[in-house]
Amino acid sequence: MKIAVIDHEGNPGGGSRFVRGLLPAFKAVCPELEITYFGNPVSIRRESIRDEFFKCGIKVKVLSSLSLASEGIFGFKYSAKVIKVLQQTLFRKIPFLPSFLSGNVCKEIESRVKGFDIAFFPWPFLISVPDLDCPVIGTFHDLNFKYYFAGRPVFDKLQADRLNIEFPEWLNRSLPVVSSNFMANEITKFYPQYAAKVRVIHLASMSSVSDITENEARLIVDKFGIPIRYILYPTHLCSHKNVGPLLSALPLLKKLGHDISIVLTGQDTERVSGHAGSFGVELIQYDQDVIGLGYVTNLEMDSLVQCATVVVSTSLYEAGNGPGLDAWVRGVPVAMSNIPAFIEHLEVQDVKALIFDPYSPQDIANKIHQILSNPIEAKNNALHSQGALKKMNWQNTAKKYLQIFDEATQFR
Repeated sequence: MKIAVIDHEGNPGGGSRFVRGLLPAFKAVCPELEITYFGNPVSIRRESIRDEFFKCGIKVKVLSSLSLASEGIFGFKYSAKVIKVLQQTLFRKIPFLPSFLSGNVCKEIESRVKGFDIAFFPWPFLISVPDLDCPVIGTFHDLNFKYYFAGRPVFDKLQADRLNIEFPEWLNRSLPVVSSNFMANEITKFYPQYAAKVRVIHLASMSSVSDITENEARLIVDKFGIPIRYILYPTHLCSHKNVGPLLSALPLLKKLGHDISIVLTGQDTERVSGHAGSFGVELIQYDQDVIGLGYVTNLEMDSLVQCATVVVSTSLYEAGNGPGLDAWVRGVPVAMSNIPAFIEHLEVQDVKALIFDPYSPQDIANKIHQILSNPIEAKNNALHSQGALKKMNWQNTAKKYLQIFDEATQFR
């Protein structure tokens, strides 16, 4: 079977780690597969995808239509933004322009993805459905564009309008896969006409790909100069990630007698370093108990999880708890929001975590306090979770995807 994987966005964090876990597992399960990864040049470089995929026999090709809008011209500041605007407003209206000038990624995909048995889109958002000569499979991670949470919306108005037009077309013309029963219910709620098409495949831990010892992880973490004891939240600063209540919980934890810091990772989190107060973080260079590391490498991320005292997610809306899965598989205690997708992990995968009201700094502090005050119980729960996740590896996830791929080709 020849599989084309089209990852036009190459999302930082969970999106890229999903691809990094799943594609090599395809080859491990079925070595004769021919897989070609078509990706964004920025994410290919950022995630070292070419090197990682070369080791397991996966071809990597750059989508040239994304190069100018992603990288700009000759390193000129803001040139990428200017080009992106020109492509969206002017260049795409000129039919004879080549795709690397027009930025028409859909047109480029249609011209290059030929002779494949399956076209797999790990993030089919903000792109029109291409007209291909093979079945299309998409992993639809969440529907956060259907909600407003707080502050600035996750997507701007143009993006949201586009998603509302294109998303049902994707559901109509592809076989949709989601990673939780909760997300299948979300599609049923908003798009009931496509409910019967949706397939659920629970994911393995993104962190299980890296094989590192505790000593190796500690050496990597020590380079960041962060305290030995820390609460880790791998995230970014979008409103639904709900970072604020966790930051407000830190002074409450200190009143309960805990000398501990919060470490944030993810895009733009380097802007959030300082001292936590009751209503925000004082952005100061001294007495820091909130440390934003920004975007880190996969190995650094896995090391930070391995060495964390507690891994936390205060998110309001997710397809599943990626940070939690990474922590559970490494035997690290977890505290998390009482949202449906997170509760599903406890019910389906038999892992253990303490659950809090994500809107309540006091409840967040109380649950983390419970973990910190009962380290033996917390560790036993973490080790139970680690054992429960042994059967949830990427090869099992890959087998389920390949079953869907086979089914799609048979009923083409």
